[in-house]
Amino acid sequence: MALTQDQFFQAVASRQIPRIRVAGIVVDDGKVLVQKPADDPSSCYAFIGGEYEVGDTFETRLRKEFEEETNAHVVAARYLFCVENHFRYKGHVVQQAEHFFLVSLDRHDVVSHEAHLKQHWLPLADLPNVDLRPFVVRDAVASGSYLTDRHLIQLPD
Repeated sequence: MALTQDQFFQAVASRQIPRIRVAGIVVDDGKVLVQKPADDPSSCYAFIGGEYEVGDTFETRLRKEFEEETNAHVVAARYLFCVENHFRYKGHVVQQAEHFFLVSLDRHDVVSHEAHLKQHWLPLADLPNVDLRPFVVRDAVASGSYLTDRHLIQLPD
């Protein structure tokens, strides 16, 4: 049973420790691949990824997340940067160390393996106006600086 976004972030915040996350930035033909909950159209977009687990390397976790959540397989992954992501979610403080990779996939026709998620290809030109989080990564992808930045910080509003 999948947790709702509310349940998930409440559980993360209740642990009172930073969460380590690994995520992929997939850019192809002027678009970036993202996902959001299928059952909550008002929720934000996010980069595909997941929580780092015991026994993982960053790259094995990244590959597992793409294979668990989509019909695509990672062909290549290059480490880009770390984001110190601090944010509030419905009154709960969440802190994450997020490690981002530049990812190439084996296909463009990406669909979800999980009913609660839906993937979308967003035009790079539209990113500044899209609720894609963390915003600091969205802005780096939109500007192209994601290829040269090595450390980003997202502070809570």
